[in-house]
Amino acid sequence: MIAMLHVEIRKLNGSLALLLAILAPALPGFLAALSLISTDRAPQWGSIFTGFVLPIWSFFLLPMVVAAFTTLVGQIEYRARGWDHLLALPIARWRLFLAKAIVVLAVSAMMTMLVLLFTWVGALIGGAISGYTPLGTLPWAKLGRTVSLLLAGTTMLIVIQLWAALRFASFVMPLVVGIGGTLVAMAVAMTRTDQAGWFPWVLPLKILTAPDPAHYAMLGGIGGLILLIVMIGDLSRHDFR
Repeated sequence: MIAMLHVEIRKLNGSLALLLAILAPALPGFLAALSLISTDRAPQWGSIFTGFVLPIWSFFLLPMVVAAFTTLVGQIEYRARGWDHLLALPIARWRLFLAKAIVVLAVSAMMTMLVLLFTWVGALIGGAISGYTPLGTLPWAKLGRTVSLLLAGTTMLIVIQLWAALRFASFVMPLVVGIGGTLVAMAVAMTRTDQAGWFPWVLPLKILTAPDPAHYAMLGGIGGLILLIVMIGDLSRHDFR
């Protein structure tokens, strides 16, 4: 399994998928810098992360970036008929798809970590330009808990996107899934309904706004693991020709 993980990571080297995974998390940091440059008072560090950046990232940017990232990962194999070589190897199919899923989940977690880093850098730069450096200390405990819940809660969303990207040769289907899911989440947010808390694209919003977000994170995590097993079983039987 270690060797297969290494191979999957090497496939990302020099790819558009890796470029997206590095550059996309910089956008919240850029927005944080712009916010500090245009402000007329110094904000608290906590409000920058938990009140501004994480909601934007988890509710809108993360689902869209994951949709694009998984699509690019899937296209790596579909270009030049890569599945023909990969599935001809004397390796159990389920191990191949599990390795892909582990790498995608790990990169998705890395992107959220990069968001925190770029936000910190962007806020410092913006504060230095405007003269309003953020006040207080970084809320490490709150950030750690929130990010941990987000990583668990977005598992189901990521698995669905990866499933669509690997199942269909066309890049259109996973993008439609991602855009459609995000639009539904936006509709839920605007109507403020409580009837769609189970929807994978709504879970990040619930994790950030609900009084008790732990069960939403558990729903996304456990649901994601169940879907991962189903996905691996389906793809192992799928004819990629």
